[in-house]
Amino acid sequence: MMDRPSRKQKMEALSISPIHSLPSDCISHMISLASPRDACMLALASTGFRSVVDTDNTWQLFLPTDIDSILFRAVNPVLFSSKKDLLVKLCNQHVLIDGGNLSFGLDKSSGKKCYMLSATQLDISFADESNTHWRWISPPDSRFSNVAEKMGDCQLYIHGRINREGLSTKTMYGAYLIYKMIETSSDDGPLVLQITLDTSVTTNGHISNNTAHLKTMLDDVVETFSMWQDPIHGAPPKERRDGWMEVEIGEFYNENGDDGEVEIRLKEKDTQYWKGLIVQGLEIRPKN
Repeated sequence: MMDRPSRKQKMEALSISPIHSLPSDCISHMISLASPRDACMLALASTGFRSVVDTDNTWQLFLPTDIDSILFRAVNPVLFSSKKDLLVKLCNQHVLIDGGNLSFGLDKSSGKKCYMLSATQLDISFADESNTHWRWISPPDSRFSNVAEKMGDCQLYIHGRINREGLSTKTMYGAYLIYKMIETSSDDGPLVLQITLDTSVTTNGHISNNTAHLKTMLDDVVETFSMWQDPIHGAPPKERRDGWMEVEIGEFYNENGDDGEVEIRLKEKDTQYWKGLIVQGLEIRPKN
């Protein structure tokens, strides 16, 4: 039995096939059905493909159709030398939009839309009152100018929502809480959250409930979560490259983008009145 051809072999086969006789716009369209990473591999495999891949027409097809209107909402102008340069920039770093309360970027592997809602866009219980329970701070490693730090004795409740219309279609999305925990009393147990992702208002929607245990140090998190690596509880929190922590809230499939809103709710499960939680926001991104 012959071995299956590798991805590289498939790319090389394409590079010598009669496909090169097709019009360049047809080749661009076929390349766009793959991923940006595949497009780069094709360019490396064939000089014929490279001449098509390196055009703005090809990379425009990888960008969202509403990219111009999204960039119009940017806090600062997004400068780029080509459509490929724009895609690379959006894959490597989010841009702030809507007055700096929302960030937008693209997924590196698929080129699909990613968003993060800042803490200022979330409904956080007692956050609008005096600084007794929550305060707004500006850490240098935050994507946003203001994040919320829990200070006082109040039960935690966070509510956020995002409209499916602004997301990429035919895409499975994951929702994540982006946070930090600062050192508190060593007697404190983990912060236990009841987390809910609600798509019940959408077609074939549902409500998924989960539980998350948040700790201060990553080693403690891994130790705490070693007891529940089953699908019911989902994945444990993990440290991000930017130094923040994230925990998955749930996932949902965005079919055509016309199914209304997705709601996200987080509530302190036990009345511990945990202090020291810093909330940067909620991130919505494709699951690969």
